[in-house]
Amino acid sequence: MRFLLPLTVVGGGAAIIIVAWMAPKDTPTPPAQAKETPDKKIGVFQTTCATCHGKMGEGNHEQMTPSIASHPRWYLEEQIRKFRNGQRGKHPQDPNGQKMRLAISALTDSQIKEALDYLITLPSVKTKRTLAGNIESGKELYYENCMACHRYNGSGEVVFKSAPLTNLQDWYLLAQLEKFKKGIRGYDPHDESGAKMRKSVDYLANKQEMLDIIALISTFEKKKR
Repeated sequence: MRFLLPLTVVGGGAAIIIVAWMAPKDTPTPPAQAKETPDKKIGVFQTTCATCHGKMGEGNHEQMTPSIASHPRWYLEEQIRKFRNGQRGKHPQDPNGQKMRLAISALTDSQIKEALDYLITLPSVKTKRTLAGNIESGKELYYENCMACHRYNGSGEVVFKSAPLTNLQDWYLLAQLEKFKKGIRGYDPHDESGAKMRKSVDYLANKQEMLDIIALISTFEKKKR
């Protein structure tokens, strides 16, 4: 704020009044308004997805929900499509899948897009190995039954719609292999990638072979980092 200060100057017997502009010293600058950062914004991911998958998409062992922060968008969109059309999460012996299907069915296309836009900005989450398996035995099994679709490093393949396996928890991988083995996943005749996965898992003789493959996959995750 500026104010007027009258000054009197005497010269040649005449008094001259001069009006001078003066500004107060050290005028404080108003602080800039803090901008809202993306992580402070409450959106669909925080209100719906994070309830089960965690605020960083890290997953939750107790709820058997996987880490989803590491997946590419094309795979997430493919799985959401399957949950919505009943190709996944509709089997009566899959309560966790049913829960996921119910949550997705309640969302609109724009809400799903918003959640995915946020999700793909999250960093991948490092997982811990909790299961024991023989890596050497897993190599032969993986190369014979898994590599053609999931690739040599478990990165997945968009052409085959095969899942990226790195950065997924070992307990989640085991649960999914067992679901495919029992027909709880891949049950729909229109689910081509699911049917292919069921056929591959049928070649595994027992749970130990599943654990061996998972042990090998855990080394892919370490190499990636």
